[in-house]
Amino acid sequence: MLKVVPLCLLTLLIGCSASDDAPSVFTWKEVTPCPVARFEANGAVVNGELWVMGGFLSTALDVTSRVDIYDPSTDRWRLGPALPGAETHVGVVTVDSDIVLVAGFAGNVLTRTTTTGVWRWNTATAAWSSGPDLPTPRAAVFAGLVGTQVHAAGGLGPDGNTDSGEHLVWDLAGASAWVGAEALPNPRNHGGGAASGGKFYAAAGRHGWDEAMGDDPALDAFDPATGKWTARAPMPVSRSEIGSATVAMSDGRLLIVGGSVTGKIPSDDVLIYDPKLDSWSSLPPLPVPLKGVVAARIGSKIVVSTGSPTSTDPSTGTYVGCCL
Repeated sequence: MLKVVPLCLLTLLIGCSASDDAPSVFTWKEVTPCPVARFEANGAVVNGELWVMGGFLSTALDVTSRVDIYDPSTDRWRLGPALPGAETHVGVVTVDSDIVLVAGFAGNVLTRTTTTGVWRWNTATAAWSSGPDLPTPRAAVFAGLVGTQVHAAGGLGPDGNTDSGEHLVWDLAGASAWVGAEALPNPRNHGGGAASGGKFYAAAGRHGWDEAMGDDPALDAFDPATGKWTARAPMPVSRSEIGSATVAMSDGRLLIVGGSVTGKIPSDDVLIYDPKLDSWSSLPPLPVPLKGVVAARIGSKIVVSTGSPTSTDPSTGTYVGCCL
C-alpha cells in the first residue's frame, strides 16, 4: 500500500532544513479574491504573475474568454487579454514569458465541441498568434514542455466523449506541424500534465465522463530520449479535474492541488511527487476543498485561485501558501 509521507517528516528523513527566513510550518492565507467567480479555468505564470484564463461561470456551465492576472507582490488583480480560442479544458505550457494554448472545449461543454486550435501569447508584442493546429480535435489533454518541444497527450477525442491516447509533439525550434509520438498507454482525460527532469508526466485523470467512479490514480512518464512511457508510483487517491492544478516546481518535483475524487467530491489535498524517490508526500490541506482550481508556484509560494467547493458552483477564492 502506498504511504503518503507528510512533507515535514520527509524533510527530516532526507536531512534537509528550512531556510532561516522561511516559516518552519507551511500555512495558507486567503488573499484578494479573483474578480470573477469561475471553475475549471486555465492557468499560467508569466513574469511572476498568475494568469487565470477562461473557465465556467455558473452551474449551467456558461463560459468566459476573460483573463484576470494576479500579482502576488501587491495582492492585486488586473484585466488581461481575452482568450482567442477555446475557453476551458485547454492544454497550457509556458515558454519563457510566453504562453502556448492547445485545443480545448469551445463554448458550453455540454455541446462537446472539441477544437484543434493552438495559440501563443507573445509578451514582447502583447498579442496572440496562431500556431499549427492539431491533426484532430481534442480537449482536456495532458500538456507539458520538454526543452523546446510541446507535448500533448490523451484527453477527449473529436466526439468530446471518448478517451484518446494520441500523443503529439510540436517543436518550437522551427517545426511547422505536430508529429506523432508513442501513444499514452492508459488513455484518459481531465488529468494533469507537466514536464520535469527532461520527462513529460501524465498524472491521474478519469475515463470518459464518469467523474463519480471513473477517476484513475495512474502516473505515467514519457522519456523523449527513449520514446517510451513508463509507469511510476500512482497517486495515493484517484482524482480528476487537475488540468490547471498540476505544477512543476523548481527542484524537479510535481505539485498537484485539489481535484475531484470518487463520488464527484472536491478535495483539499495538496500533494507532491518526487521523481527521484518515485514517491508522494503531502503539504497541509487547502482551507476549503476545491476542484478545477488554478494553481501555481511563484517563488517560494503556492498561489491557488478559483475552482469549485461543491463541484458546480464557481468560486473567487484565492489563497497563498507559504513557504516551500
